[in-house]
Amino acid sequence: MVGVRDVRDINQTMFLHLIRERQPVSRAELAKATGLRAGTVSAIVNRLIQERLVYEGVAGPSSGGRPPKYLYVNAENAYVLAVDIGVKESVFAVSDFNGRILIQRETSTEGPAERFLRTLADEVRKVSRGQFPRARFEAVGVSVPGLIDRSSGSVVVSPNLEWQDVPVRALLEEKLQLPVYVENDANAAAFAELWYGPLDEVKTRTLLFVLVVEGLGTGLIMNGELHVGTHIGLGGFGHMTIDPAGPPCSCGRRGCWETFASNRATVARYRKHAKRRTSVQTMSDLVTLVQQGDEEAERAVRETAGYLGEGIANLAHGLSPEVIVVGGAISGAWQLVGPILTERVKSRYILPEIAPLTIRPSSVQRPSLFGAIPIALQHCFGPSRQGGARETARR
Repeated sequence: MVGVRDVRDINQTMFLHLIRERQPVSRAELAKATGLRAGTVSAIVNRLIQERLVYEGVAGPSSGGRPPKYLYVNAENAYVLAVDIGVKESVFAVSDFNGRILIQRETSTEGPAERFLRTLADEVRKVSRGQFPRARFEAVGVSVPGLIDRSSGSVVVSPNLEWQDVPVRALLEEKLQLPVYVENDANAAAFAELWYGPLDEVKTRTLLFVLVVEGLGTGLIMNGELHVGTHIGLGGFGHMTIDPAGPPCSCGRRGCWETFASNRATVARYRKHAKRRTSVQTMSDLVTLVQQGDEEAERAVRETAGYLGEGIANLAHGLSPEVIVVGGAISGAWQLVGPILTERVKSRYILPEIAPLTIRPSSVQRPSLFGAIPIALQHCFGPSRQGGARETARR
């Protein structure tokens, strides 16, 4: 499994998130935020300091006892590369250990898979070495739509990319000479919430992420851990059937959730019913029209929100998550979309006073890219530097 593997690593991720967002912060403040005992907090912090992920600054003012020493994330400890492969465009970025993107570039996703990956790797190497010649790069995190074989880091099949048996890890490691960790894009998006999500959700144990892009994927955090299912992944719920007589899907079936609620479906719906010729090509174009008050765009997005809500309601009833996050360009129209999702999920089965449920947009604009950052940063944790993370990723 890529990412958080056990209680120790869950706490490390949580603490790094808290320290990064609240630095300078004391041990006592961390104990209050997490609800953990002081001894547990000190043990985790000492390990982070020993691994040079965190450092102590000057002592703060005393309130009667020993003055607290403030903690900071060691942003220069390591740099990582993040790659988000999309159906139409791909993005790569350089991040420091704070998870802060220092530079970002976009490129079209085109041509045969292996040729595209080699060209992409050449561009990543050129930019990273040219812009950061003295930086120590530790790893590469890659998010890609489709089923991933974690034993090899290959894409088993990606219907929307039309890729099959593509050795992503092997190709990129050969070119970049760095460890490469490959994850499904929706899983990466869910993982991003552990690193960039609201601090008041730091104790959340179950989170469902719905990633709406050219396809539709889901990622699941269970008991604070990224749930990936078998060695080829969870698969997600984008291909659950909504209407057996519905439109054909790229997976070969009919009426899958993504044929009704993906970006591709929404744009096609708008273009079909638009009363005038339109230049709208992407969901971002459509969201811009919604923000400008275009009634036809609002109608198309509202219909998509209805389909999203129906699917989310089914998952909420079965999984009972504490938090449901929706990511992708459609979240830019949250003022329109949010209330529809909330209304569709309401039922006599889910009682807010007993099991409170938060439905919100993602914390970052391109969650699958931002998720690739902590996936790579996990390599910087002590066990993975001795090969532990790689072996875990290959199970």
